[in-house]
Amino acid sequence: MLQKKNKYRIAIPKGALLDDSRKLLTKANISFEMQDRKLIFETSQKDVEILLVKPIDVPVYVENGAADVGIVGSDVLGEEEPKILTLLPFSFGYCELVVAVPKDGNIKKLSQIPDYCRVATKFPHLARRFFRQEGVPVEIIELNGSIEIAPLTGLSEVIVDLVATGRTLKDNGLVSLETISKHSARLIANRVSWQLNHQWIIEFMSLLTSKEINKE
Repeated sequence: MLQKKNKYRIAIPKGALLDDSRKLLTKANISFEMQDRKLIFETSQKDVEILLVKPIDVPVYVENGAADVGIVGSDVLGEEEPKILTLLPFSFGYCELVVAVPKDGNIKKLSQIPDYCRVATKFPHLARRFFRQEGVPVEIIELNGSIEIAPLTGLSEVIVDLVATGRTLKDNGLVSLETISKHSARLIANRVSWQLNHQWIIEFMSLLTSKEINKE
């Protein structure tokens, strides 16, 4: 249950979305100074504080009421399926979830992926659902680190991973066969906080939609 707090909390992700998330918050008149090892930050708004957490943990904090709202990639939402409200899409953090294979391998198109092929991924739910829809039974190997090295070491024949520019695939001798889904950053909210703090969230959303950064 969402506990009453003296401050509104916004969870933002470490890593690739951090800089753009900070820029977006600045446009909403919310700024803060990064400090080593610190994960909870006071902001320029006395009634707002920031939680800095791993991307996969943003919806966990929001779902369980430790944060009122959060910024997270839609890939995380698709994989984890948290019980939250998705409020806004943003134009930053764009990437694609793709099926990729070694460029010099025998698999040149999706239909050539053999039954029970090994597929390495950080997204087992999304990968499994995709191949089930394609009618191809596969063995999913879940990894947490660099997925691209799996085919290079013989761990898997295929990977399912996020790509932004495709540079990492190319540098590791891989090529994309199919785009499973397209993703970008999202604003999410706790369901109870949406009811209790509705006015603040609406005003916050209004600032973000009128001043959202656009990288295109």
